[in-house]
Amino acid sequence: MDTYRIIKEEPVILILGGLVVQLLTMLSMGILAGPFLGGYILLIIYFLRENKKPSFNDIFSGLQEFGKLFPYFLVLLLIIIGFMLLILPGFLFATWWLYVLPLMVDRKISFSEAMRISMNKVNETGFLMHLVFLLLISVIPIMLLNFLSAMIPFLFVLKILLPPFQAGCLASLYVDQFRPDEPADFHHADTEPKAATAEFPSQHVEAAEAQTNEVEESKPAAPETSDHSGSDTERRDDSHENDREQKNN
Repeated sequence: MDTYRIIKEEPVILILGGLVVQLLTMLSMGILAGPFLGGYILLIIYFLRENKKPSFNDIFSGLQEFGKLFPYFLVLLLIIIGFMLLILPGFLFATWWLYVLPLMVDRKISFSEAMRISMNKVNETGFLMHLVFLLLISVIPIMLLNFLSAMIPFLFVLKILLPPFQAGCLASLYVDQFRPDEPADFHHADTEPKAATAEFPSQHVEAAEAQTNEVEESKPAAPETSDHSGSDTERRDDSHENDREQKNN
């Protein structure tokens, strides 16, 4: 529904911009896919999450982060190599690193960090779900369009609409999975507070014991009652009685 909404409300930006991005990416043989695709998918993310109206210049905003987004072509290269190696590694890499580009342009994080966080998120929320998503927006539509365009060549034009549809679906899933208030490294954010709460009670117990010991040490010592005082008193009484007996005698 989100993809349909942005296509309906911003068809010129999405379709024409998608065509421009496709041409530039093809001319660079995929090497500049990160800077070109990054700005395009970022404007879709802002539109879906913040309802920000896109402009045509936003398509090229990825060029401002050229150095950070340039390594993204390595992901595409690894996916292509994975498909060449019995196909299954290609699906594995493409599913794990589905969020790499959105994370890089939206959270402004490094290439390696985006790869790690994307893989953790996919494994955490369901690898199979993401694999099915990838098949539905990429593999099946491409196979279907190739089959139909072989019979009706005019339908080859529909391939122009495929990248905007794919980018819209990916941006919509990304906005759903990564909330604005969620830390980028969500896995560490969940584990650190637990460790802190585990140490908190022990620290207070140690502090309370230390205060108790200080109070006990500061109390004045109680006077000692010795047995000698009692014996001295008894001796005095005995001596008085003896003196009285001697006087009477």
